[in-house]
Amino acid sequence: MRTLLVVSGDIPLHDEVVGFCEYGVGVETTKEHEGIYQISYIATALKVRGQHLGDTLLTSVIMRLRDDAWRSNRTPLVLTQVDPRNKPSMDLFSRLGFVDEGPDPNDPEYHLLSLEFTPAGSRQFFWQHHSIFLAFKVQSDPHRLRGEAFSSL
Repeated sequence: MRTLLVVSGDIPLHDEVVGFCEYGVGVETTKEHEGIYQISYIATALKVRGQHLGDTLLTSVIMRLRDDAWRSNRTPLVLTQVDPRNKPSMDLFSRLGFVDEGPDPNDPEYHLLSLEFTPAGSRQFFWQHHSIFLAFKVQSDPHRLRGEAFSSL
């Protein structure tokens, strides 16, 4: 599964991707063990840093995971791995409630971050698809972005 954050340009067919997050089920939940979700990668373009698009992107992913856990009866736990020297990433995950579990035993240069969440179903149509796209159009002030969510078909 993948979530994209897009900025519409002034020229048709020249939209730019300014951020994305790759996420999914890391381990399925079974009777023998609890499963987990994982966030493999999250990034925003340098030109939009500081506009908190990462917050919007990660919030959207968490909403999708909450819905998936509710519908699929999966364990409501998501893990990610972050370089602790990457302060913007550490701050982003912390703002959204992730807990720093310390160094990853398999890769001690990185820290494991976890978030336990409450499954919640969504009645909105677009949460029922595998991919969510958040479209942002540049207004008269290029530093202000307006978001609209829609689903991929």
